[in-house]
Amino acid sequence: MPHIRVLGKGARITAGTLCLLFLLHTLYWLGHDLVTAGPGMVWDLWTGGASPASGGSAGSSGAGGGGVPAAAYPATTPYDVGLAVLQGAAVAAAFAGRRTAGGLLAVATALTFSMRVQAVVSTGNHTSANRWFLGLGDGDDATLMAVFVSAGLVVPLALVAAVVLPAGIRAWPRPGTAPGAPPVRPAGPAGPVAAIVLGVLTLLSAAWICYMLVQTLGSGYGVPLDVLFTGRGLLLAMLGLAPGWAWLTFLPLCAAGALLAATRRVSARGFALGPALVLLPVAFLGMCGYLRTGTLFELGDVAPGGALLSRAQMVVELVGSVLLLVLMGRSGEPVQSGMAGAVGGSVYGAPGYGAPAYGAPVPAYGNPAYGASAHGAAGGPVPGGFPAPGGHPAPDGYPAPGAYPTPQGGFGPPPAG
Repeated sequence: MPHIRVLGKGARITAGTLCLLFLLHTLYWLGHDLVTAGPGMVWDLWTGGASPASGGSAGSSGAGGGGVPAAAYPATTPYDVGLAVLQGAAVAAAFAGRRTAGGLLAVATALTFSMRVQAVVSTGNHTSANRWFLGLGDGDDATLMAVFVSAGLVVPLALVAAVVLPAGIRAWPRPGTAPGAPPVRPAGPAGPVAAIVLGVLTLLSAAWICYMLVQTLGSGYGVPLDVLFTGRGLLLAMLGLAPGWAWLTFLPLCAAGALLAATRRVSARGFALGPALVLLPVAFLGMCGYLRTGTLFELGDVAPGGALLSRAQMVVELVGSVLLLVLMGRSGEPVQSGMAGAVGGSVYGAPGYGAPAYGAPVPAYGNPAYGASAHGAAGGPVPGGFPAPGGHPAPDGYPAPGAYPTPQGGFGPPPAG
């Protein structure tokens, strides 16, 4: 059986520290919006009650006003709420030594890098003549520059974390060291359900890309591809994420999580919890927006296919994220290493590795562990009339006198002497 691979302590602490810096950056800009715009306006912006393009109600037009000053323009979106939750969970898991830390840190690093690269590109190119943000006025405001500089500092730190994480992966257990608590893999229906949910999310991202390509290249009425994937002229927040950029970001993450969950790898729980923590706030706020505006069941006449796909994705993200958090948040199944890799083997480091613990009964049928008696408790009588020396279990790897393992596939007691 191949070695199980887990994230080492040094890499976990280093990546956790870097992720803490990512979290502070995200929390700062969330706090900035709450202070400058107020909680009520932020809620309106995130649920469709107001638009930064108009500076007021979502139904008014800001085409003639020259845009909103950058000091009052929102910096964050619902994606930043989910990102902050993910980064906080990754930091907590890293410093608490949880086995889910590796997957959570990997997803948090990937999403932080992708979202902050988008911010650097958009804020760095926005000017009054080349507007990337819908409704934003001057492009030389101090707030816009602060977003550009801070996101530019986060990007190289995310690259460092992306190098530290794979470099810190180690085989478990390491020879000559205490194994500690065994890693766990998804138990029961958690693996299959997570694989299905993440697989559907992967297909939805791919469907969006194909749909927009057909709309743009086929009919010629779609959004230009450079606008769709970079967000030029479409973004509603300085840290906003372009639709195409979001699909290209979540598609590989959800695909990797689906594959890990389907194969029940030890990193599957972190890779499944990560996207769920981010997408749940996004889907919840999106649902609130549809209910608030009364457009949940209105597909419109312009692009009904896209509207239907949008509603389906929101429902899958909302329901699927809840399922992932419930199933993957439960205790998993401890893995077994070495000769305990087969189902039913003992866990490495348990008493009498390879043999039952002192005084523990063993089944009367089946294949007893090598070195254990076929009947009764360890240290009791064995076939052939020889007791284990001193009434204790036989040393690991050696059968007690007369106690030889049952032939493979046999039943009943082993042959005498």
